[in-house]
Amino acid sequence: MTRIGNLLASLSDSLAAIGRLVLLATMLHVTLDVILRFVINQPLAGTVEISSYWSMVALVFLPLAAVECRNGHIAVEIVAQHLGERAQRLLIGVVCLASAFFYTLLAWRSGHEAIEKMRIGEKYSSAMELPIWPPRFLLPLGCGLLVLVLLVKAVRLLGGDSAPLQTGGLDEAIRPSGDAR
Repeated sequence: MTRIGNLLASLSDSLAAIGRLVLLATMLHVTLDVILRFVINQPLAGTVEISSYWSMVALVFLPLAAVECRNGHIAVEIVAQHLGERAQRLLIGVVCLASAFFYTLLAWRSGHEAIEKMRIGEKYSSAMELPIWPPRFLLPLGCGLLVLVLLVKAVRLLGGDSAPLQTGGLDEAIRPSGDAR
């Protein structure tokens, strides 16, 4: 379980790092577009399309697993905060399993859709012709890694480990206690 947790944490970190690079590139792209639009009245062609069809997909789906590793997703704990540690472990473990099931379906369906769109060579035509099928593969990639993180987290919680309940870092969420990066 140690190697699996470390591998998943590393993969999650890597996808989140790619997401950060995409965010930086998007910021630079949009900023350059605005500058060119107002300084020389020549905006960059396709800025909205590239941002919408490529960047936003990467920004949403690549860091999903890393956010889960850090217990960073939104949680409403109206009832759970009043439960004992054992009941919280059980509740959150079951929720992790239910979430893993949902994200498995999402990964499977979006993967099927991505393959279909790749086959037909899906494009968006406007000021430029932009292939939009490649970022469709980011959905099953991000959701698939999230499923693995959720399963490891559920196994640890249902096995009696309370570390994934703590907010903090990757070490507490999916890496076995005391494991260093």
